[in-house]
Amino acid sequence: MKMRFLFVPVLLMCFYALQAQSDTSQFVFPKRVLVGDLAELHYTFSSGVDFFPEEGNLDEKPLFLNLLPFSIDNSDFTITKAIIQRNGAMYTVVLTFIPWKSGIMDFPQFDLYAAVFGSDTVPFIIDPEKVEVSSLLTDDDMVLRSVVPPLLFPGTIYFVYFSIVLLIVLLIFIIQLLVRWRTISDKLNEKRLLRKYAKSSRFAVRQLKKLEKNSSKIQDPAFCLAIQKIFRKYLTVRFGIDFNCLATNQFVSAFETATGGILDGFIVDNIEAIVEIFIRMDYVRFAHNSLESKKMPAERYAAVLHDGERSELINTSRAVIKLFERGR
Repeated sequence: MKMRFLFVPVLLMCFYALQAQSDTSQFVFPKRVLVGDLAELHYTFSSGVDFFPEEGNLDEKPLFLNLLPFSIDNSDFTITKAIIQRNGAMYTVVLTFIPWKSGIMDFPQFDLYAAVFGSDTVPFIIDPEKVEVSSLLTDDDMVLRSVVPPLLFPGTIYFVYFSIVLLIVLLIFIIQLLVRWRTISDKLNEKRLLRKYAKSSRFAVRQLKKLEKNSSKIQDPAFCLAIQKIFRKYLTVRFGIDFNCLATNQFVSAFETATGGILDGFIVDNIEAIVEIFIRMDYVRFAHNSLESKKMPAERYAAVLHDGERSELINTSRAVIKLFERGR
């Protein structure tokens, strides 16, 4: 019985050793390996052994270089990196190395299982094929040849001169284009921005016109909210700051940020008009049926829009938008 139990591990070891040698292929990059160059050896094989257990999301991992049965830095070669890659049931061992001698270089066979897992429980031997390393200089390179003048067809010299002139002109054009590119780019961006502003202002004016048309069907709080929404969307596009999340008392600081702290008289007048509109509409929206709204005189404290006030708000809003677009 003991003989049988001893025979099973030996049989498994032989099976894995043979399996490592089946369905293999190898290539070296670059195809011509020179002394002192960095090269890669790709050794591909199929195997039933899972070299990535419980590592479903991992397709590549390094080998333990210190467990290889040979020196990775010797007089023949230096191994700088060693990894194993997975592609389905196929595995590829990639050895990155630098050869130091020309001729045939042979990597010693090694136990891949030990190099991957750090233990030699189940030997899995691979034996890469030999690699041919070329010298930096071949016999042909060492033969000095006499100087031969360039061969030209009759009239070719004119074509060469023309090509040189054309190249110089092209270089001058490219240099000028690069120098002026910033200016051209700024102008293009400015035009795109102006088109964006114009589109936003037209949309706001159309929305105000639509609101004015349906004014009689809308209650005062809803009317005020509609004007605020139109203004917030327009100001967000016009100044590049999100006015949708700002309270009315934050508008002045937002305008200062958008203009870099420079507020001329024209901008100040428009800002004051917008803030006054928003203060009035906030009061109508939020003071409805409050004790404040029942104070006297009613024309000052009532949280309702007076006769003709809707038309006045719409006209003022339209005028402010047009002034912003004209810039004066």
